[in-house]
Amino acid sequence: MAHTRTTPTAAPAGRVLPALAGIALLIATAGCGGPAEPAGDPTNPGTPGASAPTSPSTAPSPGDRADVDGRTVPAVAPGLGFPDGSKVDTVFGDPGSATVILTAPPPEQVLAHYRRTGPAAGYPVRTDTAGTLHLTGRGWTVTVITTSRDTTVTFSREQPAETSAPPRQDETEVALTGRDLGVTNLPFNFRFPPGSRLRDLSDTTAGARLTLVEPAPERVLAFYRDHLPRGFFDVTGDRTVDGTTTITFDKDDGEWTGSIEATGDQVTVTTVHHR
Repeated sequence: MAHTRTTPTAAPAGRVLPALAGIALLIATAGCGGPAEPAGDPTNPGTPGASAPTSPSTAPSPGDRADVDGRTVPAVAPGLGFPDGSKVDTVFGDPGSATVILTAPPPEQVLAHYRRTGPAAGYPVRTDTAGTLHLTGRGWTVTVITTSRDTTVTFSREQPAETSAPPRQDETEVALTGRDLGVTNLPFNFRFPPGSRLRDLSDTTAGARLTLVEPAPERVLAFYRDHLPRGFFDVTGDRTVDGTTTITFDKDDGEWTGSIEATGDQVTVTTVHHR
């Protein structure tokens, strides 16, 4: 039987070009290793390609360096600064804690500045009494202490807690000022232990003398051993004789001297103004 050989007819050029274009499109879409992965939705971590959201850090915010009145402050709570017209008498510290003594603007204006800007920047007011303001937030503590002449502003970065246990009651209390207890003639930055109760007060321009009946003497001694150096007092003695412990100190190059004298049931505080 004779076999008929047929020759295929060439397709018109107009039909070949669209076909080739379609094949090229399929190759480009498929890629070299399988179907393309759809782009993820970054707002939905369950979709392919989305990165997991980052948990907010509980660590204190890093502090800012700030220049004020030609001086550099090494640690300022983030988002806070200084009032307009600030004049600096003293500045010292490190990136974790810094203290600035301002001679201008007037103390009441400084307090008003931090009462307004602190909460707005994330530092709610913790206490606001007798010319002393405490703010906490974002891992920082801000303390503003005023006198009739100047204002001390301290920025202190909190250390991360080692445990999740709540703080003890005495750790959350705030030291008392002379104005809290009705005592006037004291060195700048002198404080009393939280919960102090006094009697036998003598308060003159030459100094003050009083008896603390609360808290317990051992707590008072522990308070002043910590507070005096941090309040820029020079501790000149700390000794115990016949059951009586006496801590002596001076302030401002001898302008003020004083003593803390503790027996078994009470503490006598004495300050003397020499100028």
